[in-house]
Amino acid sequence: MSKVAVFQHYFGWALAWLLLDPSTAGRSATVSAMCAFLVGSFGIVAATCALDDIVGFRNGSDAVNYLQGDTRRDIRRKPLLSGAVTEKQAIIFVGCAAALAVLAGAYAFWQLDWRAPLLAVVLYAAGLVLSMQYSAGLRVSYHRGGGETLLFIATACGLYAPFLAVSGHWTAPAVTEGVLLGLWMVMVSSYSNVNDAEGDRGVGRRTLAATSGPTLITAVLGSLVVAALGTTVWLVIGGGFPWWTLITLGPAALLHIAQVYTGPVRKDWLGARRLGMYAYNLGFLGIGIPTLYRFVTALPPTIPSPAISR
Repeated sequence: MSKVAVFQHYFGWALAWLLLDPSTAGRSATVSAMCAFLVGSFGIVAATCALDDIVGFRNGSDAVNYLQGDTRRDIRRKPLLSGAVTEKQAIIFVGCAAALAVLAGAYAFWQLDWRAPLLAVVLYAAGLVLSMQYSAGLRVSYHRGGGETLLFIATACGLYAPFLAVSGHWTAPAVTEGVLLGLWMVMVSSYSNVNDAEGDRGVGRRTLAATSGPTLITAVLGSLVVAALGTTVWLVIGGGFPWWTLITLGPAALLHIAQVYTGPVRKDWLGARRLGMYAYNLGFLGIGIPTLYRFVTALPPTIPSPAISR
């Protein structure tokens, strides 16, 4: 229910650390703060996913999407549906997870002597508060395009909040990588939403897939691919990344193109979603390698110790 084991949620955190200046990344305060931000991310993910499960259980959308027809989806991922946990236990879990996120975030900013830019605090808080509005509260996903937009913002904030808190300023590579992660994650969720469109319509959830026809859906999915490719090129042109970044990100780009064929053309939406998740993993590796290269090459040279004469 918490989905904290879905490691893709923490790609932004890992890239944020690699994007830091080497002189900053290794400081004890930085290490403590970044570890706390990771724990905070666990709390945000757990609270958000568990709350979404509670809402889906109450309104019946999860029952439609997981129990009816040949969905090929594992009901064990929905412990409320399977009866593994009660609704009361799930609500308590949400509260504990949210409290963990708040405490971990406060500890991280305390480790940085509360000198982090105010915007970093806002971004971290927004990552928690807004994410929990996906299905409950403001119910952002019940407004057309709201769910996709929120997912993009929350994913990008997973990189932006810790990076800005520690570095104290923006950089073009950090901004661009956050955009890429957001686009890639939306390209996973959008295909899943098409598969779940019937159940979402039944409960009034206005995802793009639930409120649009096939032509518009295909156009949007294709536009996401084009946007991701353009952002990748900009990372090299405007972000100062080596030219071979285009090669390391090539496999992810090919899978994103294959998504459009697998989903809109073949109508295998869950298959397209799987391709999107593979692409997200390969994209992280493809962007992580040149980011690590930039980090290592920015390290100060080691000065050999002078020989001791006897």
